[in-house]
Amino acid sequence: MSLRFHYHCLRRDLSNFSLLRHRDYTGFLVSMHQSGTHWLKHMLATAIAVRHVLPPPRYSHANDIIGGVHDARVHARGPLLVSSHSIPHLLVASPWLRQQVRLPPYVVLVRDLRSSLVANYEKWKEHYACPFSEFLRGDMSGKRFNNDLWWCMRFCNAWGRIAQRFPKQTLVVRYEDLQCDPLRELMRIDEFWALQLGAAALTVGVNESSKERMAAKRDPDTPGGVTVVRRDNRPAADWFGSEDRAYFSATCSTLLRHDFGYDYGRWPAAPK
Repeated sequence: MSLRFHYHCLRRDLSNFSLLRHRDYTGFLVSMHQSGTHWLKHMLATAIAVRHVLPPPRYSHANDIIGGVHDARVHARGPLLVSSHSIPHLLVASPWLRQQVRLPPYVVLVRDLRSSLVANYEKWKEHYACPFSEFLRGDMSGKRFNNDLWWCMRFCNAWGRIAQRFPKQTLVVRYEDLQCDPLRELMRIDEFWALQLGAAALTVGVNESSKERMAAKRDPDTPGGVTVVRRDNRPAADWFGSEDRAYFSATCSTLLRHDFGYDYGRWPAAPK
């Protein structure tokens, strides 16, 4: 299993040139799937709109202010920020490359893998059409699911390596810390990207980005059958039976090199 995993990591990480092609930005947000990306983008985009006197983000994903690498820029004013779930090419972790070309400062948004996986399953379970235990074991080739345990470990290992090598150009934000104190985490990002948004504008961003307000701004073009906010509010750990817990912990212990401070060997008591 270990050899197969590292083979797929190498094959995919050598073929993804997206971050090498797209470099000319004030800041680049890279995030795990289901890690609060829309929430973070909406808070930042709202603060940017306040600071630069722009219309507030039209939809909850805020792509008109913080879009993807292929989205056209909507507003001429304000910082040029983009977001992606991209896993970097191996050269992005190369000190030699960074001496040759400028790469933008990266904010890396992560979340407890268990919560991320449960949220992804809840969002796409009608499409996946399989039990959670089957989804948990994933598809190492990356063909069956748009996100699974193998993708999450690839993401964490790649960006953890970059954060370790280039701490001044990489800021790690944990979703759980964002939940605990959103203004504090936004101010860290504001300082890291030198946006100069300030506490007042960021506070507006926090206040305008509640679940209720963002739900009212859902993009009508969101594909049918996709749940943006998880309907099942059980704790993520409750989805894992005893065999699932053992499989998850053992796999992470063997193959996950950068855990960002999460302890995947510890579990709350199993539900009765």
